[in-house]
Amino acid sequence: MHDKETIRKLLNKCFNGSASVIQKKWIDDWVNESTRNEEFFYSCLEEWERQNLQYIADVEQAFLDFNRKIDHKAPFKGEGITNSIKPKLPAYQLFMVASVILIALIFSGALDFVLVKTYSSGYGELSTVALNDGTLVYLNANSQLKTARFTFFSDKRQVELSGEASFDVAHDPFNQFIVETKNGLDVVVHGTEFTVYNRHQNTEVHLKSGKVELIKHNATGRETVMMKPGEKVRMKPDGDLQKKKVKTPEEFASWKEYRYVFNQTSLAEISDLIKDNYGVEVEISEDSIGNLTVSGSFRSEDAEEFAAAVAQVLGISMEANENKFRFYGSE
Repeated sequence: MHDKETIRKLLNKCFNGSASVIQKKWIDDWVNESTRNEEFFYSCLEEWERQNLQYIADVEQAFLDFNRKIDHKAPFKGEGITNSIKPKLPAYQLFMVASVILIALIFSGALDFVLVKTYSSGYGELSTVALNDGTLVYLNANSQLKTARFTFFSDKRQVELSGEASFDVAHDPFNQFIVETKNGLDVVVHGTEFTVYNRHQNTEVHLKSGKVELIKHNATGRETVMMKPGEKVRMKPDGDLQKKKVKTPEEFASWKEYRYVFNQTSLAEISDLIKDNYGVEVEISEDSIGNLTVSGSFRSEDAEEFAAAVAQVLGISMEANENKFRFYGSE
């Protein structure tokens, strides 16, 4: 029993209360097999509800059960589907109730919570996300990835990134993979490995393998840039795109191993990295110290250890006080 039409008929029996105990148990196991099965279940439930207006969902309880299922993988209970059958209401009243609920969800922000799945990493924390299409996303510290909870509405593979992430995109010759940034730069790809940085109104794309297309949206239209492996493109706050060749593209995502590679990188830039990745405020006593540069590789999972190593290389001092670091010279 694997074709969709047969499963749809069985689900309809479950929705109208005529399914046997064995059939309900099979549905329970089938829904828990994969996210796609779960999405098909709710698609069929929505279709059945539209065709059977005497059914009124217990919205509050369904909302809680649904999110518990998605976020905490709580056991799915197919038997409880028929418990909310209530007396028939006129169609116009049902429409009004549904409209009020929809408007309430929109204005409360709950609709976005239902439709969008958000993955986040904390300060000093790396996270790996496996998307439904097989794409692997490695989130750097203090980063956020948004993706659609349900994919049966669209064939698009589309995510929104805030922070920094490395993508190993599953190949799909028919459906492009798109990474959106809040700065108006989209990364469009079929299957490749790349890193996207999107912080402080700056966006950078580092391509390790494959080929990607960058689309910049602006008031006059859009600008397209094609990238090849080993290239880096940076979009500055003014919207200008700068492309350059990099000798060691494998270092684009060295942070996945808690390793940071610098090439004539200023202490001021490193201080921004410490703020972004570890959530620690940084004070530099004077501009001349902030302009000092570092070249080399540092590996550390601890913010204070990392800052102390940088200070040692630069020949300056560093002190840690609560949630703040201070770099200074001889005083």
